[in-house]
Amino acid sequence: MIAELRYPAKPAARLGRVLPRLSGGTIVGLILLLVVGVITLAPVVFVVLASFDDAAATETWRWGLGGWIAAFTTGRTLQAIGYSFLLALRAPFGAIVGSFFAWLLVRARIPGSALIEFALWVAFFMPALSIAVGWTLLLDPHYGLLNQLTQILIGRPLFNIYSVAGILWVHLTLTTIPVMVMLLAPALRQLDASFEEAAIMSGATRWQVLRRVVFPLIAPAFLTAVVAGFMRGLEAFEVERFLGTPSGISVYATRIYDLIGFSPPEFAQAMALSSVFLVILLALAAGYQWNIDRWRHATVLGRGARFTPARIGPWRWVATGLLLAFVFVAVVVPVALLVLGSLMRLFGFFNIANAYTLNGWQAVLGNQAFVTSLRNSFVLGTSVGLIGVLLYGVLAWVLVRVRVLGRQALGLLIWLPWAIPGILLGIALLWIVLAIPGLRLLYGTMAVLVLALLIQNMPFATQILRAALGQVSLELEEAGRMSGAAWLTVYRRVLMPLIAPTLVSVFVLTFVASIRDISATVLLSSASSQPLAVLMLAFATSGNMTAASAVGVILSLLAVGIAILARTRGLRLAVSA
Repeated sequence: MIAELRYPAKPAARLGRVLPRLSGGTIVGLILLLVVGVITLAPVVFVVLASFDDAAATETWRWGLGGWIAAFTTGRTLQAIGYSFLLALRAPFGAIVGSFFAWLLVRARIPGSALIEFALWVAFFMPALSIAVGWTLLLDPHYGLLNQLTQILIGRPLFNIYSVAGILWVHLTLTTIPVMVMLLAPALRQLDASFEEAAIMSGATRWQVLRRVVFPLIAPAFLTAVVAGFMRGLEAFEVERFLGTPSGISVYATRIYDLIGFSPPEFAQAMALSSVFLVILLALAAGYQWNIDRWRHATVLGRGARFTPARIGPWRWVATGLLLAFVFVAVVVPVALLVLGSLMRLFGFFNIANAYTLNGWQAVLGNQAFVTSLRNSFVLGTSVGLIGVLLYGVLAWVLVRVRVLGRQALGLLIWLPWAIPGILLGIALLWIVLAIPGLRLLYGTMAVLVLALLIQNMPFATQILRAALGQVSLELEEAGRMSGAAWLTVYRRVLMPLIAPTLVSVFVLTFVASIRDISATVLLSSASSQPLAVLMLAFATSGNMTAASAVGVILSLLAVGIAILARTRGLRLAVSA
């Protein structure tokens, strides 16, 4: 088996003797990849076929190119494509800044690093829609507090939050930079300091060590963060919808939402636009697939690792000040505004009599729908987090370690869910559930929501774990196998302890993504399975922004509470490993 892992035979030479030599891990890998292929291909097939249906709004089917022609001869659609790529460019910038922040927090160990790192986690956990609403209290051109002040001082508003710059600002501070730190910090923690020390002893400067040693070793994790962030940026919805609509800014996902919202719905145009982005994202995934194997290096070896902090002298206080300033802007300010918004009698009006009240909180806490949604969110996040860690972990191990026929092609299929916006993923699953008689009982249940979110989170979580497993030397698994352990025992007792911090990060990421998701669950949920995020959207769309802010505060507290427990446990696992 060791030889098979290291030196796989050509597929043509193995066909005659593959069945007798199949191991338990290979069988599990084939079954798992087959299942993943089915669940990822089904929504994609639906999207592609529907793009050629010129009668998609009726019960009949008529093949044609009308949807494609209409979609790409409209100036609004072309503008949306341009804005999508422009806004998605925040991913490489965020990855560069995030990798620098992660190095300071993990390798330099500046004063207050633990608090700062956790604050960056908190920034990512905040619900995007609620935080965007909170920023309007400060930067709305008409009633924003900061803009009212600058109107008095300089005669004009300082910053319009309803702009491309405003959307970039919210994404960079709320998600992009914090999540890059979350993804790259575990990779840096797994990097043995002896690599850096060897370079320094050879006469390299600190900058040369970063550029020629540290960065090449964490390149797989960095590449994963950039590609995943870029793909997620292309399908972002909530912030773009809320902040882009007043200024006429439309992106890929919001344009699809508008096409579906027409009467009658323009399904063919929406699916044609999605099909084009499917090709683009597949090309990105193929490029990632080709580079990830070339850049992978084992940084967790079969000997003890040492983690000596880098010495940056007085600059450590400058670094701490810089990161604290970022945390204040990214976390403290929007959270304070979110809480303030939940206490306002009339949202955005600060100068009226008795401007603050608890009526919004009373309306939320006294609503039976809130109690049901709170329970649903906790069940949903826990189910997706636990199932996802097991599913994505085994799938990542299959992609990294098991040499099965078609592994590269199936690796590309994992990226497919990100080729479809959450709203279209919900429509595709809704169509599949209602079209197959045996699955109709799943409509409106927690099971279909769990399935949708497992599919949606699969690309990101799997690639994170794939990068982490790629840093673990194969000799550790070989030692376990030579001791007589089965593949499952090796995975559970060797690999899982070594990548425990990453496993915890994946659990927290999937938990938070599940409880705050709106686009993929809004069409699949019912009154009995409605999560908190969908309830928050219902309050916001009905004009009750105060109640929506209150739900956002509660949702954030739930996510942060889970993050505290998970992070504490994850750091203990990292130390014990």
